[in-house]
Amino acid sequence: MTFLLAISLKLQAQTNTTSLEDTYSYSRSKLGKVQFRFSALSYVRNNEYFNYIADGYTLLGTYINPRISYQPHEKVLLELGGFARKDFGAKGLKDLEPTFTVLIKQNNWQFLIGNLDANINHRMIEPMMSFERLVTNPLERGIQVKYNKTGTIGKTDIKDETFFDSWIDMQQSTSPGQTRQEYIWGGTSFISPGVMVKGFKLKGLVQGSIYHMGGQNIQSTQPVRTLFNSAVGVRVQKELTKTQTLTADNYYVSYYESPFQGSAYYLNSYWQNPKYQVGVSYWFGHFFNSPMGNDLFQSYSRKFGYSDWYEAYRSILLLRLVRDWKVIDGLNVSLRVEPHYDVQNGKFEHSEGLYVKYNLP
Repeated sequence: MTFLLAISLKLQAQTNTTSLEDTYSYSRSKLGKVQFRFSALSYVRNNEYFNYIADGYTLLGTYINPRISYQPHEKVLLELGGFARKDFGAKGLKDLEPTFTVLIKQNNWQFLIGNLDANINHRMIEPMMSFERLVTNPLERGIQVKYNKTGTIGKTDIKDETFFDSWIDMQQSTSPGQTRQEYIWGGTSFISPGVMVKGFKLKGLVQGSIYHMGGQNIQSTQPVRTLFNSAVGVRVQKELTKTQTLTADNYYVSYYESPFQGSAYYLNSYWQNPKYQVGVSYWFGHFFNSPMGNDLFQSYSRKFGYSDWYEAYRSILLLRLVRDWKVIDGLNVSLRVEPHYDVQNGKFEHSEGLYVKYNLP
């Protein structure tokens, strides 16, 4: 496959979502102190889809997550809080529940149990994990191991980041005699250290996920299912200035659920400066299916009333336009407009989103 080229500032594929990430942080200066932390997201998301694979709809709402944190030891962080989500146009709260996390840090490694660094923090590609989960599924609960190291390559001043994230998200539990299944989603995301080859920085990209629906000694009539997805890619970067880099990200993506299997090619490029991003993505999938992935990239319909519909091939060309604002420290606004052309069906469709993210560390 021919590499697509782009100008970027960060290390994510597709487009940069750093301004919307919300990770658990640790600081030696806060050892032995009780701290108040607060995060919130207000959002407008509109999908104008007219195909038989994905529904069109509008999401408008906000959620908040106030927390109390305490560091009893230089390697341990405890956080206890509450999460509330309100969808505008609907009565009452969409979600209301407690949050709790234990974080253990050792050098560049972190171990979390409880609420996780979720959704876009995994840095998964959209066909395997939808960006929209930032809005629809903001919480994940289970265990997580992370590794993050930043530095430079060799004796150069070229910045580099190594990233590893592996997690198990218990989405629904069950017990003997129950009629409901357990839903478990596990995954791994890895961005390798960079190596320099003739002035270009090369990085390996590996992602994988498992989604299981089942349970032992339960009274469910639903079949036991286990779905596997993987993505292997290469990133090529050429640093132009201290803030701009020429980048190419390309993936081979696969799906397996005995006896079914599928595959796809996913090519991404985007240009970015501190305020703007312009990205182009191309997807060519054959019988692809990923439970957490963006509906548009799937071969099997998720549209209401079309559960039996499928399209053996999905070919989509996407344009991504992003404008980011840093209003003050901790307050970021992101406007995203994503028109696309469904090559197989000859249709132009589009989605738009406005996100206001606030973090009080």
